[in-house]
Amino acid sequence: MKPVTEFGEKEAADSMRQAAAILNVPLHSVKECKRQGSRAFRGSRIYLKLLAEEIASINDPATVPFNIPISPHCSPETIQEFQELLRVAIRARFLTTGEILEIVLDQIIEAWGPKLESKEFGKAPETIHLGFGCAVMLLEPDPATDEFLKRSAAKLTCNAQRNRKRKHLLKH
Repeated sequence: MKPVTEFGEKEAADSMRQAAAILNVPLHSVKECKRQGSRAFRGSRIYLKLLAEEIASINDPATVPFNIPISPHCSPETIQEFQELLRVAIRARFLTTGEILEIVLDQIIEAWGPKLESKEFGKAPETIHLGFGCAVMLLEPDPATDEFLKRSAAKLTCNAQRNRKRKHLLKH
């Protein structure tokens, strides 16, 4: 079977026979996915990436296909299932502490960017940087801490510079 990564989201086949040939899998595997209600079958098209993921999960029972919410308007059940999957990924350490905290840092900068440099926030950026650095240091090996601290310092510095430019432009 061809790897899932070879297919784009919109690549599709017009028949089960064509899908089987493109994926280099037996036709009965494609038919079995259709019988099981595969999401790869939409209208008269068969989306190859989805089908390849589902066949791979059948061939490797250590994996499971799942629905990924694509907007906040998805069903609450889909969102809850996805949130639980993310929790499992974090607990199983498929995501490192540094990766998780970088996501949180990006959200802080996005939400509070200009205010992080204001007097009312005081030394919040330094505190966040050091606190997150300590968490990474406690939970990951030494090189990961150094790399995380470099990346988080760069993000906070970039935010500060962007805010200084905004202030400068507003004055002139």
